[in-house]
Amino acid sequence: MDRSTLEAARPDEVASAAEAYEALAEVLKQLQEDWRQSVSDRVHASGWHGTAGELATWAISAAAVRLHSAEAELELLHDTLREAAEAIAAAQSEQEPEAGDRVDRAVAARLAHHTARAVESAPAGARRPGALGVAALDGLPGGRPVPPPGTPPGQVAAWWRGLDRSTRNRLTDTRPELVGSLDGLPALDRDRANRLLLTRLLDRYEQLPAPDRQLLDGLRAIRRRLAAGPATGPGRILLLGLSDQGRGRAVLCFGDPDRADHVAAYVPGFGTKLAAAAGGDADRAQRVREAALGYGQGRDVAALVWLGYDPPPNEGLDPRTLAVAGDGRARDGSAAYGSFLAGLRAARTGPPAHVTALGHSYGSLLVGLAAQRPGGLAADEVVLVGSPGTGARRADQFGLGPEHVYVGAADCDPVSRLPGGGTVAGGMLAGGLPGVALREVLDPPDELWFGRDPAGSSFGARRFQVTPGTVRDAFASHSAYFDGSSESLANIARVVAGRGDEVTGAPGR
Repeated sequence: MDRSTLEAARPDEVASAAEAYEALAEVLKQLQEDWRQSVSDRVHASGWHGTAGELATWAISAAAVRLHSAEAELELLHDTLREAAEAIAAAQSEQEPEAGDRVDRAVAARLAHHTARAVESAPAGARRPGALGVAALDGLPGGRPVPPPGTPPGQVAAWWRGLDRSTRNRLTDTRPELVGSLDGLPALDRDRANRLLLTRLLDRYEQLPAPDRQLLDGLRAIRRRLAAGPATGPGRILLLGLSDQGRGRAVLCFGDPDRADHVAAYVPGFGTKLAAAAGGDADRAQRVREAALGYGQGRDVAALVWLGYDPPPNEGLDPRTLAVAGDGRARDGSAAYGSFLAGLRAARTGPPAHVTALGHSYGSLLVGLAAQRPGGLAADEVVLVGSPGTGARRADQFGLGPEHVYVGAADCDPVSRLPGGGTVAGGMLAGGLPGVALREVLDPPDELWFGRDPAGSSFGARRFQVTPGTVRDAFASHSAYFDGSSESLANIARVVAGRGDEVTGAPGR
């Protein structure tokens, strides 16, 4: 690229095109949700069986693939064009034609990659021969179709077991993003695929002139965490999920959930970034495992951090964060979380594990919503800590029996204390968040931002003891539920180890 070409470039127009792609992706996302509720969910819940019913289910799943692929491509093109606009503008300001040329080549490579992906996810009639999609994959025995998103994990597990090892290896090597994301596959197979995907994502983003720094930092943090853990043994780290979708997705597991007797699936909340899934939140999952092993009487435990959604940003955990967040992100993630847990159950060849669904902060809303979905949650216990509500009125709406729903809520945790309306306004006027916390300690609310208070007596869950915290340092209590040697961590570990009857109880507020 020569200087005149660089000077003639109009990065503002490229940025406008990126914004247009983003707007289209948002519209398509909403249309997908409307379609899911009005068509897909109704057919799946209809109880329609037999050949026709199975064909209808597969047809709907195939349509879901195309819609999801279109949305993903729009988002990827938005990211590509936005980064290109920024990089071109930087090259112009520095008057460096060589930099502009590097940008041009990198963007061209990414666009070619997106074009290839779009071709592969197109309907069978428009796809090049042998491309992997929802139609028959070249080389699969019997021309078996690859299960599209939305296929029940039990069917995915049966499909995978029907493939020979060479076919599995071929799929893993050529499409690790597919294998690594399929709920119902064995943990070790998903781990191998996602490690391959991690290497390829890092190669891609490290070569970009203006990569998404948050995403790249997260991928590097995952690489470091995996490298630091043991390569074998019961405490090895498995990468059970990875994606550059949204702000980045990852699932890291300490221990093998296919072999463990007890499994804890922890969902973090407000402000969690991809790097945290391999950092502080991974530490929390590891501490849960280690503490549960102490109560497990020799039985093995696996604990994972599930960041399979985009949590709302952390704006200081004040009322504005909750008001702006809404429950949309949790609702979007609840289906994926439910599918993931169902996949863990389907992948096991032995007796099912004792599974605990564990949600903190906004993650507790996601867990609660997942438990209320049709068919329930493939879990034996639910643990909610620092919860701003779950969208439920009573613990028995989780489908497990209220005796299997546990709640930890520090008295001075502002997130588990914030109601809506005038109570928040009055508390804020009385001294900001400490004022809100103090007001609610004196006059506990029954209704939080996302429904009835899970720690309240009327909810019907089993509340356990945690350190109350202090009004002066209210935020610390919201982050202290997993602190080592804490009563809260000990109680969580008892539930995970199947000894929930031994938790130190606390009265509902």
